[in-house]
Amino acid sequence: MNALEKYQVSFYIHNPLGKSIKTINDWLSLYIGDHYYPTIANLLVNEVNSVFTGEKSYGGWDTQSLYLAKITKTTTKIYKDLYHWEENNNIAPDFELSTSDFKVIVEAWRDFLAK
Repeated sequence: MNALEKYQVSFYIHNPLGKSIKTINDWLSLYIGDHYYPTIANLLVNEVNSVFTGEKSYGGWDTQSLYLAKITKTTTKIYKDLYHWEENNNIAPDFELSTSDFKVIVEAWRDFLAK
C-alpha cells in the first residue's frame, strides 16, 4: 500500500476559495494544507528532501496557523500548537508518521497545487 492510500489522502478544489487536502489525521491535513501556494509547498518538499538525503540532520518549521512539524530522516512529528511545544518540547506529538511517507504526501500536494 502506498503512502497516499495508507493515509487516505484526498485533494479537493473549492472554487473560488482554493484547494485543500484531507488525510486520516486532521493535524497532518492542516499542517500540509497551510502550505497552500505551490512555491511554499515546494519549500516544504525541499526541506523534507534535505533531511531525507542527510544534507540536514533535522528540519521543519511552524506555519502561519502555528502548527509545527519536526522532521528527522526516519520520523515526522506534527504538533497542533507551537506555543505548547515551546513550553515543553518533550510533549508527545499530535501525529507521527515516517518521513518517507510524509515526503510522498507533500510531493503529491505540491504537484496538485501546481495544476
